Amino acid sequence: MLKLKPIRISLANKCQLLFGAAVVLILTAALIVVAMRMQALVEAAPLERARDFATAWLNNHIRLGNALLTIEEGGRGLPPDRDFGLTLIEDFEFERASGLDPFLARTIDRFSTTRKHQTFDIAEDTAGRRFYRYARAVRSSDLVSAQQLATGNGQAQEPIGPPEMILLIQLRDDRVAVEAATNRIYLVGAGTLSGLLAIGVFWFITTRIILSPVRVLRDYAGQVSRGDLNIRSDINTGDEFEELSDVFNQMLESIRDNQGRLSDANKSLDVKLGELAASNVALYEANKVKGEFLANVSHELRTPLNSILGFAEVLSESLSARTGPVDEKRKRYVGNILASSRHLLNLINDLLEVAKIEAGRVEVRIAPVSVDDLTEGLINLMRLQAENRSIALKRRVEPDLPILETDANKLQQILFNFLSNAVKFTPDMGTITLSASLIPEIPHTKPAQVRLSVSDTGPGIAPEDQQKIFEKFTTLDPSVTKEHGGTGLGLTICSELAELLGGSIELDSELGKGATFSLLVPVKAEPVGPIRRPPSGHGSEILAGEL
Repeated sequence: MLKLKPIRISLANKCQLLFGAAVVLILTAALIVVAMRMQALVEAAPLERARDFATAWLNNHIRLGNALLTIEEGGRGLPPDRDFGLTLIEDFEFERASGLDPFLARTIDRFSTTRKHQTFDIAEDTAGRRFYRYARAVRSSDLVSAQQLATGNGQAQEPIGPPEMILLIQLRDDRVAVEAATNRIYLVGAGTLSGLLAIGVFWFITTRIILSPVRVLRDYAGQVSRGDLNIRSDINTGDEFEELSDVFNQMLESIRDNQGRLSDANKSLDVKLGELAASNVALYEANKVKGEFLANVSHELRTPLNSILGFAEVLSESLSARTGPVDEKRKRYVGNILASSRHLLNLINDLLEVAKIEAGRVEVRIAPVSVDDLTEGLINLMRLQAENRSIALKRRVEPDLPILETDANKLQQILFNFLSNAVKFTPDMGTITLSASLIPEIPHTKPAQVRLSVSDTGPGIAPEDQQKIFEKFTTLDPSVTKEHGGTGLGLTICSELAELLGGSIELDSELGKGATFSLLVPVKAEPVGPIRRPPSGHGSEILAGEL
């Protein structure tokens, strides 16, 4: 839908339009009231003349002469050829007069039922000319008052009694229309002149007093927007515009001070960024040297350690092959050499694995993996360690799980670490369960995954420690470390390997209720690390020694 752009109108034009409309409305309302009052005064002039005629007739100051009209003539209105007419209607003629003229009918009824003594109306003759009709009720009290006033022995009294006659005066006054037109001309002229004068005054006020300081401030703001912060506003009007000018100058001072502080802060930040970049480079180099040193040292340590393990195994086999009595102390010493060497080899392998992961030299070998075969092999591999401590080892795998496309060695390494930790921390007569289930695909959001979980009935892990155990060299129970060994790198390595396989690790545990470590791996892995696919025809056989 097309959006209309609003029309831009300057402040000066808005003020002039608004003030002009206000002036027009105010003057129009005022002139309408004046016009109505002047029209009423003009219309009242014929009424006043008719009332004077009626009073003069009552006092016998005038004679009717040829101005007298019969009831039939007066009932039809004022003839076009006459400007004045007077009709005297006696009380016995009221009924006949009411039938001749509706105005007379209303007048007679009003005078008969109320104490009103005069009515007034405007009519038109047959030629379309306006004339005025005035009816005066003459009661007995009026006649008495008129006689007393004529002799100078009385005063006007309130009307008393029914009307004895009605005096109908009809007159024409062409000056009323002329005066009304003249009044309108004067009113329109005065209104126009007053409006123009008011608009001119408002224009001068808005332009000189209101808009001039605004334009000055606008020009100053334009120069500030172009980068000139040294300019200052100088408005001396003694009102809010001067206050606004002072605030504007204070704002410029604040902006300049803030810019100065910001410039100093940027310079300091540039220095710190340079130092930080140098520190990052040094840290990167140190980390690189550390990784290379760790990998080289680990490799160099593994070579003599393998020789020690080999000779210790030869000694153990030779002691076992003897038919005669065997020195138990010597046999115990050889066993200690084997256990310590294997423990040291595991530590070196963990350090070497971490170094390879940090250096980004871990390859992901994608191959088909059967979840059923994988879990069964792991159960068989851990069964002896579990039986030695009377721990029940269970396997729960959903039927018809899909074949995984992932790195079998790394997948088995993660699960083997979960199972080893479970055996370490589960008390005797406990239970360890290895389970596998399918997490269906969410279209366009999440691919299908397989959840591989290891649950135990061990002591559990506190919520505040569940993130710590995935950090390097972290162990929560030093006594277990002394008993079973370990560097605190196992779960760190598992977390890194799970990320390389495009999966994740979840932990659900409560103190005293055991723990469940779950590996969520996609059915078709999208690994993060370098991918390497084995040649066609090669399976995914895994040896325990590769763990």
